[in-house]
Amino acid sequence: MEEQEKSIVIPLDKPLTDAGGKLVWESIPLHEPALIEVNQFFDKQKADGALAAMGLLISLLSGIPPQVVRRMPFTTFKQCEGFLLTFLNYLPEPVTTVESSTVIVLPKALQDGKGEQNWAGIDLGEPCLDQVDQFYKTQTVKGGLAAMSALIAEISGIPAQVINRLPFTDYKRCEGYMLGFLNFSPTAGGGVNASPM
Repeated sequence: MEEQEKSIVIPLDKPLTDAGGKLVWESIPLHEPALIEVNQFFDKQKADGALAAMGLLISLLSGIPPQVVRRMPFTTFKQCEGFLLTFLNYLPEPVTTVESSTVIVLPKALQDGKGEQNWAGIDLGEPCLDQVDQFYKTQTVKGGLAAMSALIAEISGIPAQVINRLPFTDYKRCEGYMLGFLNFSPTAGGGVNASPM
C-alpha cells in the first residue's frame, strides 16, 4: 500500500453535465475514502447492490451528484472502481504478536471539527472484558465497522466523529491491531473469531 497513490483524476472523453447543463465535469477526482464514507458504501451495498454502492462512493469522493455519476460511461466507472477497490480491499501486515499497547502513526494528523485539537497518532491498548462485550453488542446491532470504530474511539480517547474521518487504510491498521486481542487464543487454532466485516 505504500506505493498506492492516495488520489487520482480520471479524465472523461466526453464531459458530464447536470440536468440543466449548468455544471460540467471534465474529469473524476477521487481520493482515499474515510471510514464514514466506507460505512455509507457498505450500507448502500446491503440495500441496493454493489454497483449502486460504488456509484455512491464515487459521488461522495468526487462531489459529482449521484444522478450524474449514473450517466458515467461504464469503462470510466470501472477505472474509478479499480482505484477505490485498492483501499476497500486493503489488508495491513498481519499482527503476529500483540503488544499490550501501540501507537498507530498517521501520515496526516487528524483534527477535531473546530481545529482546536489534532492527533499525529492513535494510542491503542488491550481492551477490557466490558469493552469487548460492548463491541460484540454493537456489532450485532450496527455492524462490524461501527463496532470497531467505537472500540477504537473508546480506547484511544479520540472522539468517534474524528475516528470516522480516518482514511480507511489507517482505520484498517487500527483494526488489525485490535483484532490481535479479539482473536486471541491461548492455544493454537482455538478461540473466538471476531470479524468486523
